[in-house]
Amino acid sequence: MSDLEMDAQTLSQTLSRVADHVIEARSKAFTGGKNHEPDQLDADIDRFLKFIDLVHKGKEYPNQTAASTPQTDRDLMANTGLQVIHTLSHWAIHLQLEKAVGELEKLTLCVALWCARQQCQLSTLTALVDAVSDYANRQSESETMSELTSVVGEIIDAIEPDIKADRDKSDPHRPWRLLNVNYGIIATRSLEPAIMEQAYENIIQRFPEDAAEFFREGMEQMQIIDYPDHVRIVMEKYYHTTNNPTLH
Repeated sequence: MSDLEMDAQTLSQTLSRVADHVIEARSKAFTGGKNHEPDQLDADIDRFLKFIDLVHKGKEYPNQTAASTPQTDRDLMANTGLQVIHTLSHWAIHLQLEKAVGELEKLTLCVALWCARQQCQLSTLTALVDAVSDYANRQSESETMSELTSVVGEIIDAIEPDIKADRDKSDPHRPWRLLNVNYGIIATRSLEPAIMEQAYENIIQRFPEDAAEFFREGMEQMQIIDYPDHVRIVMEKYYHTTNNPTLH
């Protein structure tokens, strides 16, 4: 079981603890000023914790408006949870709460994975891109990268269809593309050919116009970093498949 797999109770307890710590630190930092904790954040945290509890108990999350559907509201709450953690992360970074920053990075992925397994559709991609990148950069073990690749793959599958359609490809820094590029990089760092091939096939399918560049850059990294031969073989295969270099 991955460290990123939390049950509902652990998820709620962890979010409550870290949120209380960050909010208290922010309150102390602004003591004497007019910067009060925004009521909306507290309300959103409470709503999300209630959502986790209801889903855990097998109860239907109630419609929030007459025009909404239960699934729409479930999706909304999933993304509210991710946005809440993203806001807390912003504060933790500003207040230099290094331990809290690391916990919130991990918690972002835990919440996203849990929500994905509750069939929620995710659309808060900036928070996910930041968390995936920062969490991966804190890791060094290939086994951890293997687990992270699996988690990110599940999260990607849960992204809402309109984002997956990727209709506007003009911005190379769009979160959907960055999330998938990071997915491919993490797969490479797993050092597992089967994991790499699955991730690479997904990149070719989702971003055929960018695949050649991805594998060109991958080959450059093979020269910079001392990757094992079995990793180089996989990267070379996809490089040749997408770039078709001519011999001189």
